[in-house]
Amino acid sequence: MQPIVRNNLQLYSELCRQNRSDTELRTIKAAYDLGTQLYSGYCQADGRPFISHTIGVAGLLAQMGMPAEIIAVGLLHNVYGNGDFGDGRAHVVTEFRKQIVAAAVGPRIALLLHRFRSCRVTTKSVDDIEAKLDGLDETDRHLVLVDLADYCEKYVDLGVLYFGDSTWITEEVEVMGARLIQLARRLEQPELAELMASLFQAVEQHPAIPAAILPPIEHRYPYLVLPLSAKMRLRTIAAGWYRRNFSRRRWRR
Repeated sequence: MQPIVRNNLQLYSELCRQNRSDTELRTIKAAYDLGTQLYSGYCQADGRPFISHTIGVAGLLAQMGMPAEIIAVGLLHNVYGNGDFGDGRAHVVTEFRKQIVAAAVGPRIALLLHRFRSCRVTTKSVDDIEAKLDGLDETDRHLVLVDLADYCEKYVDLGVLYFGDSTWITEEVEVMGARLIQLARRLEQPELAELMASLFQAVEQHPAIPAAILPPIEHRYPYLVLPLSAKMRLRTIAAGWYRRNFSRRRWRR
C-alpha cells in the first residue's frame, strides 16, 4: 500500500491520481467540508485534530479503490456518534441530524452512515460478522472495511500510544486483532491485512511513551478545545445572564 494519507490535500492528490470523476470529487469534498463543521474544535485523544483521523480512514479506503460514497462515509463514519450537531446530544440518530447530513452530502450517504453503525466490528459483534460475511451484499462488505480502516488508522504513527487511555481500543485488538486481519483478507484486501498486522505489532512492541508528552488520562475519546475568543464570549454571556437573573435589586425584594 502507498504512503498513508494524512491530510486533505494528500487525499485529493490520491483521488486525482486515480482519475476520479468530478461527481466523485464533489461528493468527497462535500463530506470533508461537513466533517470540518461537525468536528470543528475537536481533537482525537492523541491530540491531533479529529478531522485528521477521518481523513486517514478515507485515505485508506481511497487507496483500496472504494467507491466515492464509501470514502465519504470514511470521512464521516461515526458522525452520528460523536459529531457536534449543536443539539447537545451524542450517540443518537435523529431526523434533525439526518437532514443536516443529507443536505450536505445527499440522502444516500446519510443512510449509509446510519447503516454503518450495524457493521462495526467489536468483541461482541465479531462472531456474527464473521458468520454472515460471505452473505453480505457489496455495500455492507464495504462498510465493514470502513471499520477495519478505522482500527488501522488509530495505530498509524503509534497513535493509540498517545491516547490518555486507549485501553478501549488496544484491549479489543489484543483479543481479536488476528480476526480483524483475517476479515480484511476475506474481504479481498490483502494489503490492508498486511498493514494492520505490521501496525498492531509495532504498537505491541514499542516501549512506553514518556509521560511528559502524554495527554491527561481522561482523554480517551475525541475532546473539544475551545479557542480563547469562544471562552471569553461564553463568559460574557454567562455574566450577562447572572446579572439579569441574580441582580442586587432582585435579592432586595
